[in-house]
Amino acid sequence: MSRQEGLNQIWKRLILVLGLSVGICLIFFYFGGPGRVGVLVFVIGNIGGYVSVHRGLADLKDTEIIDLAASWWAIIAPPFVGGILALALYLLFLSNIVAGDLFPTFKPIEENIGGLKSLALQDGQLNDYAKLFFWSFVAGFNQKYVVDIIESVKAKP
Repeated sequence: MSRQEGLNQIWKRLILVLGLSVGICLIFFYFGGPGRVGVLVFVIGNIGGYVSVHRGLADLKDTEIIDLAASWWAIIAPPFVGGILALALYLLFLSNIVAGDLFPTFKPIEENIGGLKSLALQDGQLNDYAKLFFWSFVAGFNQKYVVDIIESVKAKP
């Protein structure tokens, strides 16, 4: 397999992953219930991971391209991890562990809701959701950044 054939195969798979991610995002945006924000965060993190993989292809050697083309896992794993890290970052925002002007702020819709249901019933302004979706994309695109945030939170007393 040549480098170009490998790239063509990788691009087809990446487009499939992107198409599925966007499709899921649209379905949950229109038909999802209260948990749709979490799903959107996960999918937007996936899209960030997709863009990161696509962007990094130019820097790979021919043998690395051929190896990547032979593996579905190497193409699916970075977007999936990006989605998981986007959800972790969302939890940090909800808990106010990470806060500031650059980050979204959410408050519960009803004060007496407890348990896991309260995660899905959060209220924010339009700019808070825009910030959330931006940071979700960043979580997938630059996964090291979110890991660094988690490490810095872990290091605080």
